[in-house]
Order: sequence, then structure tokens, then C-alpha cells
Amino acid sequence: MNSITKLFNIELMSILGKGRAKKDMFEGDLVEAELEIGQLASYVHSIKPAAQILNKIWQEFILEKQRIS
Repeated sequence: MNSITKLFNIELMSILGKGRAKKDMFEGDLVEAELEIGQLASYVHSIKPAAQILNKIWQEFILEKQRIS
């Protein structure tokens, strides 16, 4: 292992783990947090265009708004 790799590993270890996952999960800090998205990969069954996803969200919002009004 060369000295650059060692320095990189030391720097990486200094920023990983120290409550960074907690910042994401409980505090919603997406800038300083450590995201563990691999755990959710098995829930992805299809990839849809963003417009289709946003349209569905918007339609659900309209229906819920009508329901509670």
C-alpha cells in the first residue's frame, strides 16, 4: 500500500461512522450525513421517468386535498 492510499484510508476513516448515519436517519442532514442506500436496493422493482412519478404524486395530492376539504 503506497503512502497516498494510506493517507486516503486515514482520511476516509476519519469521516465515516462517527454518527453520520444518525444525521441522515434522525436529523435529515443530507449534506453531512452518510447515506446507506444499498439496504433499499431490493425495493426497487422498476425505473420510471421523473415526470411519471411527479404526476402520480400530484394526482394523489389532489385526491387527498379533495378528501379532507
